[in-house]
Amino acid sequence: MTDRLKFELHLPGLLKVLAEHLYTSKKVGIRELIQNAHDSCVRRKIEAEERHYRPRIDISLDARARTITISDNGNGLTEEEIGTYLSTIGRGYTRELREKLAFSSPTEAAELIGQFGLGFLSAFLLAGEVTLTTRSVTGSPALRWHSSGDEHYDLEPAERDEVGTTVELAIKPSASFILNETTLTETVRTYADFLPIPIHIDDDPVPINLMAPPWESDDPAQATLDYIGRVYHSVEPLCVFPLRDTKVSIGHDSITVPLQGFLFVPPG
Repeated sequence: MTDRLKFELHLPGLLKVLAEHLYTSKKVGIRELIQNAHDSCVRRKIEAEERHYRPRIDISLDARARTITISDNGNGLTEEEIGTYLSTIGRGYTRELREKLAFSSPTEAAELIGQFGLGFLSAFLLAGEVTLTTRSVTGSPALRWHSSGDEHYDLEPAERDEVGTTVELAIKPSASFILNETTLTETVRTYADFLPIPIHIDDDPVPINLMAPPWESDDPAQATLDYIGRVYHSVEPLCVFPLRDTKVSIGHDSITVPLQGFLFVPPG
């Protein structure tokens, strides 16, 4: 007779694997949380079908309190979704929604950027404690989820005026570098400059991200130069090579290699 047994998950051990092998930098914790916020906004746009919905992501930094907060006005989570997706390692709603839309609406499916259902765990690369407050667009009560990175989490009723989700990171000493405003700004721009949803830091009315790549501008050449100056602090590159879709011969046939972007040679 063969016994069928269930795997047990030791979360601190998994977090160590993520920190040392899967992710190259602790900064990806910011990237993954922005990605989650983005996909929540896309989900609300697709599923709620609100005509005047304007997605937005806000990030606030409190260096004295050692906290970073990432908030969105996306779809929010119900209690069932918290158990099914947020608190289940390796399962994410984004992937399931993408698969659902793959044939019926591939354009909408392509807007979603989440992949594996592991991204939320990367928050613990930066934080000793994570508190999530969410209110679902379905009208279900607001909830607060809290975890310190072990096998348990707390869930309780909460207050949140607007639909969406707020994630508060209590930054641990080994990740103190992210409490620097310049470092946080550069991190957001590195990972999210071209996301089409505006990202605001500390209530600045001007989004920190460009929201579109320079090659999609009305004047790509000038937009590329502006982007190089903004990101690489080099206003006069020696030359810039735009990258475009290119046909490559493979003998009896040819294939199109999709390329978007640019290469540039910096001065000096």
